[in-house]
Amino acid sequence: MNTANRNTIWASIVAEELYRSGVRTVCVSPGSRSTPLVIAFAELRDRSPDFQILVHIDERSSSFFALGVAKVQKSPVALLCTSGTAAANYYPAIIEAYYSQIPLIVLTADRPPEMRDCGSGQTIDQINIYGKHVRYFFEVGTPEMIGFRLRYLRSLIGRTVSIAMGKGDPPAGAVHLNFPFADPMPPFPVPHDVPEDLALSSPEAMRGNPSGAAYSQIIAGMRAFDTDTIAAMANQIISHPKGVLVVGVYDAPIGFLEAVRHLARATGYPLLIEATGAHRHNEIGHYDSFLRSQNFCNTHVPELVIRFGAMPTSKSYLLWLQKHISCQQIVVGSTNSDPTHGLTQALNVDPVSLCQQLAHYLENYAQSIWQDKQWRLDFELAESIAEHTITESLEKIEELFDGKVYGELAQILPEDSYIYVASSTPIRDLDTFFHCDRPVTVLANRGANGIDGTISSALGAAWGCDRPMVLICGDLAFYHDLNGLLAAKKYHISLTVILLNNDGGGIFNLLPIAKFTDTFEEFFGTSHGIDFAPIVKAYDCEYTLIQDWQHFHTTLTNSLNQKGTQVLEIRSDRQRNQELHFTIWNQIIENCDRNFS
Repeated sequence: MNTANRNTIWASIVAEELYRSGVRTVCVSPGSRSTPLVIAFAELRDRSPDFQILVHIDERSSSFFALGVAKVQKSPVALLCTSGTAAANYYPAIIEAYYSQIPLIVLTADRPPEMRDCGSGQTIDQINIYGKHVRYFFEVGTPEMIGFRLRYLRSLIGRTVSIAMGKGDPPAGAVHLNFPFADPMPPFPVPHDVPEDLALSSPEAMRGNPSGAAYSQIIAGMRAFDTDTIAAMANQIISHPKGVLVVGVYDAPIGFLEAVRHLARATGYPLLIEATGAHRHNEIGHYDSFLRSQNFCNTHVPELVIRFGAMPTSKSYLLWLQKHISCQQIVVGSTNSDPTHGLTQALNVDPVSLCQQLAHYLENYAQSIWQDKQWRLDFELAESIAEHTITESLEKIEELFDGKVYGELAQILPEDSYIYVASSTPIRDLDTFFHCDRPVTVLANRGANGIDGTISSALGAAWGCDRPMVLICGDLAFYHDLNGLLAAKKYHISLTVILLNNDGGGIFNLLPIAKFTDTFEEFFGTSHGIDFAPIVKAYDCEYTLIQDWQHFHTTLTNSLNQKGTQVLEIRSDRQRNQELHFTIWNQIIENCDRNFS
């Protein structure tokens, strides 16, 4: 512990308790006011080789990088910045962490209270700066060398990390601690600043928990229903044989996929899975396509929907629910996740336990005669129609079309690799066109559905894992986070970036606004004409402009076996992309309409 002055002791305790609470990574941005904490983290790293510090000049890039690490490792990551607007740059990632339930420990340095609201430089009001988008906020206060205050600090850090991890009442998310420091910032010795007998008079304050564990922590148990509640849910399922199980955008817990498949067998319900929800093998993955068929939607009225995770990205799924608004919805793991405002039951329960309990009850106490087998067969037929239509359509397309990228990826990606997919068109195209027999994990920033921080999040995830990772993003998302590429250069991160460049906002070409040609291109198409090649090379990343599908196949395969970050740019025409999308969708609709009337 650095005992040079009260700031160094205070910061040393913070670093020590974060480590004891399970934090192994901190992302730091440069600044003066945060110096005591920076020094403490550096000294902790010297003692603990498994503690990692990553330095990012841009706070926004830093926060999204941390989010990517936390997402892939499913563990808390700390962020540290100086005072002033530096803290404001964390806000977009904090919002994403709030909605996607990612644990971030946000540490902002600040000037002491007497230096606020008086014209002092680099000082803003940082109290509750992130509003309700953090699970917890606390103004830590200025350092005091009193045993009680040091014990309070240790207790505060441990409880805060527990809250970020979702061990308290709210789910996981970002927490914010604001640290005011008065001079000196460096570890200069200050005579009489630290009482000489502090270690003797208050050993717990100076040494923490003798066992080496966190001084204070929250221990959470598994939330499970009793037998009567499970029986009531099972009877609800039995009385509604035309139901569906849905996995939306979801960072699924360990064991979930096996458990929900078990429940699907026990209920006889079709299992609809979003690409970002779980690995899709024999489940229903093309529902966004076949639910565009009015004949199918009109003849297949759901009685009960059990959903895990957030609402699926699919617009046609949303419209299907709105069309049949009297359908009872059961949403697991969220208390506010139904934009249809239908009949909804929200269950605060462990999803794996729920699936297993329900499946076992139905198998042991109910005969399968209640199941509507034709209902499930119809979904399987629609799935087959959509899958074959898409496959045949993509095989005929020789030009560089965004949708075909995902079909090619499904053939090339190795088992247990990762895809990080950007919002807007890429995540929708992934859901439609990517269906791989090998297990591939899909990550996305779908809490707030924004395009900001996409590169940084993917680089953080790639840094935080030891498996091949591919980022798929559009040109606007890529442009929006070019600063993030500095981390690739600095930390030699291996990531393959597939840059889909149609020179503007391709998602808008698929929306009704595209018909208003007099204003469309200026306000929505937003063509930029940027040549990304020299920018990518400036960050020491490799760049390749893809010429055709064979070139793509060869380049991607080589990239997955190389170190470093490679950007594979695929240029396409927005208008032509629109035409091909609608041609495929219309063919699926026509094929489904012939079978369901």
